[in-house]
Amino acid sequence: MIRIRVGLVGTTLTAAWAWALVAWVALVGCEIVIGVGHPLQWSIVDSHWRYLAATGLFLPVLAQIGAKRHQVIGWQFLVVAFWLALGIPVLKVWVLDANGQFDPGWVWGGLLGLLLVAGLLNNGATRFGPTAICLAIAQGVMMYPCLPWASAEVTTSGVLLAMGLLLLGMGLIAFRWPIRTEAVRPEDQAWLDFRDQFGSFWAARVMQRVNDAAVRYDWGLWLGWDGFHQVEIVGSDPEFRDEVRQGLVACLRKLLGDFVDQAWLDARLPKGNPKKNGLEDLEA
Repeated sequence: MIRIRVGLVGTTLTAAWAWALVAWVALVGCEIVIGVGHPLQWSIVDSHWRYLAATGLFLPVLAQIGAKRHQVIGWQFLVVAFWLALGIPVLKVWVLDANGQFDPGWVWGGLLGLLLVAGLLNNGATRFGPTAICLAIAQGVMMYPCLPWASAEVTTSGVLLAMGLLLLGMGLIAFRWPIRTEAVRPEDQAWLDFRDQFGSFWAARVMQRVNDAAVRYDWGLWLGWDGFHQVEIVGSDPEFRDEVRQGLVACLRKLLGDFVDQAWLDARLPKGNPKKNGLEDLEA
């Protein structure tokens, strides 16, 4: 986890990392409590505690989606509220019958399934796709009893499988696999690094804003998922191309500045003027 944290220096993803740590501690802590509680004959319903711990696996992606600088602090209260909301089926049983079995129902199970798919879609198409797949499978293993078609409960073997998948996913990030794509142009490198770290939701938003600016200022290019694509401009001179590049750098610095600090930008992009071409009002 420490190596993963180092890779997030200069970004607003610290909260997402912290929630990932909370989710891991909750999952491991839950199994420790269950393992210790049974010999001591504690009144513990395994499925209740495992469900509450498993819902924490959705929190890092939710925190990632709320990682815009001006909202990142307030967003964490929403993450806490979301975790409490996911725990309603168990909390309701505790109020009515502490030892009863909870049945979330097919609507609630369908919601959990949608959350699983949403998290996979947000990161599956990035460099960290293998980790996203590991997380989705782990979520599926832990949440399987809550899905509409399921009937079996999560066993200790299932929890160990989920933990193994999570460790594998974290290991892939910590050891930087797949290897980071090295782009030729700094604009492409900044885009690819941002896309991979912040996921499809924010990548699509930034892509839209960059392409809107490109049309507005006649830059003759567009931003795709794999980087920038230049339109062939007949008769364009070096001065014009330099003007376009300066505008593009200013645009990226302004948009990505909502998510990363100046050191992150300086490591990937040349210096730019954020007020160039009226881009001071640009926001992701």
